Amino acid sequence: MNKFSKDTLKKNTKGQNQKGTATVIAVMIMSMLTGFVAIAITRTTNETMAMSNDIAETRVFSAAQASLENMTLNADSKFDIKLDLDSTDEDQIKAALPEGFPDYGFVQTIQKVRNAEVVDATGETFQGLKQIRDEWELSTTVSDPKTSVQSILRRRFFNNRIPLFQFGIFYDDDLEFHPGPRFDFGGRVHANGNLFLMASTGLYFSSRVSTNKNVVTEVARNGAPWDNWNDNVFIKNGEGTYIKLDHTKGSAQNTIVNGANLYAGNTDFPALYKNAGWDTIKGQFQGNLLAGTRRLDLPLRLTNGMANQVDYVELIKRGKSEGDTWNDGNGTIDNPNIREVIPDTADPLITAQQRYANGTGMRVSLSDTQDRLPGCATAAVCGVRLDDTVGGVVGYLPLALTNGIRATRLNGERFAVPGKELWIKVELVNNNQSLGVITTTDVTEDILSLGITEEAATISGTVGGNPYTFFKVAGSSRDSRSIIKLQRFTMPGTVIKANSQYLSNYNWDGTDYNLVVADDANAATVTDDINPNTGLLDSAGRHVSATIENDTKTIKVVPYPIMMFDTREGVYNDNLSLNANAIVRNGVMSMVDIDVNNLRRFLAGEFNNLLPTGGTPYTASTGGVSLKNTSVPQNRGWVFYVSDRRSDFDFDGEYDMEDIFGNNDGILQKGEDVNNDGVLQADFAHGEAPQYSDTWGADVAAVVNTPYYRRGVRLINGTVLPGGYDTVLPQNTKGFAFASENGVYVKGNYNATDVNYHGTPTPAKEFLPQDTAEHIPASIAADAVTILSTAWRDSNSFSSPYDLAGRNANDTTIRFAMLAGDAISSLNASPNQGGGNPRMNGGVHNFKRFLENWDNNYLNYSGSLINMFNSHNNNGAFKCCVKAYRPPARNWVFDTTFLDPNRLPPATPFFQSISLTGFQRVNE
Repeated sequence: MNKFSKDTLKKNTKGQNQKGTATVIAVMIMSMLTGFVAIAITRTTNETMAMSNDIAETRVFSAAQASLENMTLNADSKFDIKLDLDSTDEDQIKAALPEGFPDYGFVQTIQKVRNAEVVDATGETFQGLKQIRDEWELSTTVSDPKTSVQSILRRRFFNNRIPLFQFGIFYDDDLEFHPGPRFDFGGRVHANGNLFLMASTGLYFSSRVSTNKNVVTEVARNGAPWDNWNDNVFIKNGEGTYIKLDHTKGSAQNTIVNGANLYAGNTDFPALYKNAGWDTIKGQFQGNLLAGTRRLDLPLRLTNGMANQVDYVELIKRGKSEGDTWNDGNGTIDNPNIREVIPDTADPLITAQQRYANGTGMRVSLSDTQDRLPGCATAAVCGVRLDDTVGGVVGYLPLALTNGIRATRLNGERFAVPGKELWIKVELVNNNQSLGVITTTDVTEDILSLGITEEAATISGTVGGNPYTFFKVAGSSRDSRSIIKLQRFTMPGTVIKANSQYLSNYNWDGTDYNLVVADDANAATVTDDINPNTGLLDSAGRHVSATIENDTKTIKVVPYPIMMFDTREGVYNDNLSLNANAIVRNGVMSMVDIDVNNLRRFLAGEFNNLLPTGGTPYTASTGGVSLKNTSVPQNRGWVFYVSDRRSDFDFDGEYDMEDIFGNNDGILQKGEDVNNDGVLQADFAHGEAPQYSDTWGADVAAVVNTPYYRRGVRLINGTVLPGGYDTVLPQNTKGFAFASENGVYVKGNYNATDVNYHGTPTPAKEFLPQDTAEHIPASIAADAVTILSTAWRDSNSFSSPYDLAGRNANDTTIRFAMLAGDAISSLNASPNQGGGNPRMNGGVHNFKRFLENWDNNYLNYSGSLINMFNSHNNNGAFKCCVKAYRPPARNWVFDTTFLDPNRLPPATPFFQSISLTGFQRVNE
């Protein structure tokens, strides 16, 4: 190879080597760059995937949160209207999915994990009370099907139920206090309205006092200044020391203007202005005096026909179920629209379960026609007509008991009202809230076989040296078992009217007896019927069931309706001068007496195997087995409900005579419109109400059934109630609740015999008997509650209708929670009701009503005072202290046993409170 060739070869080789190295380096760099890019791409992809996962997890987590909140909201709305959830409620909560997450899968669950635990309530609203707590758990599992991301969240919450009767005093509207003597009740106090606090001698509060509105100390509800009474009001602070709340320390003042009038535009309210120093003032009481707190409402959805308005009077009214009759409110006064209840107009289950009329136990209803009895709108056999004429005899004859005794026939002559009938139905009621079912059983004739008449008294004595005996024929126990009493044979007490053709009187051993005499063998002219319409019958079916006789004289007497005169209802002004024999018809009340002791005996089984084994709807359904105590449903005791709507023309359960001021002046005054519809109801044209100028003679009023809607229910012989306190197993205690949409009158001692001593007040533990089997958890829910002392006699109400000297009271002891209505307070104006405290409702200290001259006699009361509505039947204005009554020495105290949930009466209403505990994420 020549030199050129070598050199050339060398040169070319060297160039090629240099180029190869560059290529390798380039390849290496490219490889590195590719790696970097790959790494970058991988990292970006991973980060993108991670970010996407984070987003997915966040959205799923948000969906889970939304699910929990949605379930919580739905559960809370359920608890707003009922006390517990059933399986249907749970299914609805589980099925309701949150909006905005259409592509996700939801599995929602709800379950109760702890039931009915008793704990102390906390927070300013309920502090100091006991609450029954259920614990619930909500759980949600949310899945994203695209990413398989899943989130599981769990939340627990407490459903707290606070018994209404744990409040010493609760008012749904304004609460007024202006007592003369010292008043020291105890217990938690709350008003959903304003608190008007004044006192002459001393008003003492030992527990927290709160109001949704204002504490008012300078002016009374009627506009009167505080010094008409005084400002001796004392409230304990957090350390237990009483601090005076003088008239300058209310949260709202009347005389010191500060900003706008809180009630500007309300012409029926005293002017009130915010107290600039309230924050400092309330601090002195260390949380025991509160204004502007939240309202407390029952879980109830009822209205009185006005939009968005709850009227708690519906708690005590008859219900509306299929087969009932009701007034739909679309008619006129002359032509009310009364029709059959259909599914669309029936009470929803929640409403039905809350009514006392549907409480588990027994229900009694009276009406003018059969179709107005519960369940009788279309039923052919339903209830019993009491004034029917069978074989020429007017009046229902009870079926015979299995021992052959037959109770006294109803004296239809004295009950007859032209154009009207008299029907009654008695039912067993089973309100199974867990199943959402309310069932009833007609036992009218079975219960009436025990009797419908007050047992004829046995009177032994001498007149002119001759022995007299007033005795019962056909067995000494003919009417001794009567639970529902509509008639009687005599009224002991004073002579109502001498020389009357309607009423006779005799005196034995210094006591006068008012009788309806059918035949007097010693009369100058012997007749079969010396009084018109006595209802005397022949021996085959006569009403005559009692005789008075000795060797020379025989007097045959007949029963007659149980009547009494209520002065508060009867007179429109307490200062009137009235003729004692001119009984104002508006106050003549027809009574249905409930013998509580005979009811107790029946429920205890004493009458088992005595009631009929045939001839009644009940025995037909049982194949000839008689009604026994074990057939009566009970849920920790019994609710006994009575509704008497005889002569209720428009059949709305309200007394259509709101014109209570000014002798029926026809002008709608403040304080008259109890149903708040803006119309003055005053139905004098259809027999529902009389005018104040309408009167009867005392003898007629006392013994003839009133044709007007003036009906009352009276509890007699109630010293020992049905039920029993189980001292070993308190959870087995059985209580007794009585309820009526009418006014209830409590005669004599009730659920107590006496107190160990009279204190200021006597502690609840000193009432007798205490913590024994006869210390029954008890309540009375009614349109109004009037207390008649152990000395009360109906005859005195007719002989001294306007004279307190003829109606003197004795010491009386009663023990029950009271849920009732009151009158309406307004600014004082003319006309008013006269007497003391014009245009006021009497305040808490007169919430229980009176008709006697108590003078220095004691009313010992242990219980809880609950006002949820204005009275719609006993709607007469408060009156004191000229003709209606003079107050008792008030030895009243909160019954602390109600703080034990095992010792609450049946059908006690509850407040509802939901508290959340946050949420927990179950999966990571």
